[in-house]
Amino acid sequence: MEFLKRFDLKRPKELIGVDIGTTCIKMCVLKNSKEGFTIECMDSKSFDENLLSDGCIINNAFLADELKDMVLKNNIKTKEAACALSSYSVISKKVTMPFLREEEIESSISVEVESVIPFPLKDIYYSYYVIGVAEDKQDMMEVQVVAAKKEIIDGYIATFNMAGLNLQLVDVDIFCLTNLIETVYAPQDSSVVVADIGSSVTNIAIAKGDRIEFTREILVGGQNLTGQIEKSTNLTHKEAEAKKLTGDSEVSSLFEDFIYNISSEISKTINFYTSTKTRERIDKVYLTGGTSLLPGLKATIEDNTKVDVEYIDPFLCLNEDVGKLETYEDFRGSIAVALYLSSRAVDVIGL
Repeated sequence: MEFLKRFDLKRPKELIGVDIGTTCIKMCVLKNSKEGFTIECMDSKSFDENLLSDGCIINNAFLADELKDMVLKNNIKTKEAACALSSYSVISKKVTMPFLREEEIESSISVEVESVIPFPLKDIYYSYYVIGVAEDKQDMMEVQVVAAKKEIIDGYIATFNMAGLNLQLVDVDIFCLTNLIETVYAPQDSSVVVADIGSSVTNIAIAKGDRIEFTREILVGGQNLTGQIEKSTNLTHKEAEAKKLTGDSEVSSLFEDFIYNISSEISKTINFYTSTKTRERIDKVYLTGGTSLLPGLKATIEDNTKVDVEYIDPFLCLNEDVGKLETYEDFRGSIAVALYLSSRAVDVIGL
């Protein structure tokens, strides 16, 4: 969703894809050629303190310095960047409208936005795209409207400017993932679930083809498990994080409870969707995010949902040497959003 499309933006050859999570920054730069995308760089940095609060950047100067350091460390030449907001910090609504020409939509969409977004137009940036013919009204078209508060977007713009970067576009993380899945896996006849299990939030979407049918955010992530380990063992945050990553048997009961809770929420989401759309079926659950790699999580979700579960492999959209991919293996489970953002240089450049 190009919230910034109204601005007069330059057209870069490469984009720095930046995925800013609650406690981690992921960065990716792809190079595009006739043969496809190859990796220029991938990097990530984790923090003990939160970077975001309710979608807003907590300390603009600190985050700007960290972005600048990551760019310098990786010898990144381009200054053009793209980032994604967490879906819990945006409002996304579908509206049904009469078929209109593009210029007519531009002039009338604000009325629709006012009717579905609970904030004054002066306080938000919004964007939209036409999905297609409305499923239940063949003489109408369905339009996706996405809005975010100006204070959130302006905070990102200011931070990237302070880092010496030009923010070319702002997307939404769950849209990045569903678009990546459509591109790489091309599911056609059935719906799929996407679950991005991060540090503080689990984002879930159900998509069919190029349509996002349902989204849900659960305020549970890896930080919750780390906190529980700290309390039960009196370890420091870093020690608890290390114990979480190794799946230490000392805290196995906490792992089991956490995994059950995440799996249960995904199962509930599927059951709700299939109960409201009785003709639909879920054929696959796609997982991503650092916390999705917890031992036993994938198997538990498969057992509870009776649906095949697969990790999103963002490297499938690359034309890269196998040996080089092995170098970046540790990024495969968490770089999807940043990688997709960098690939959007194609959209900005128009190649």
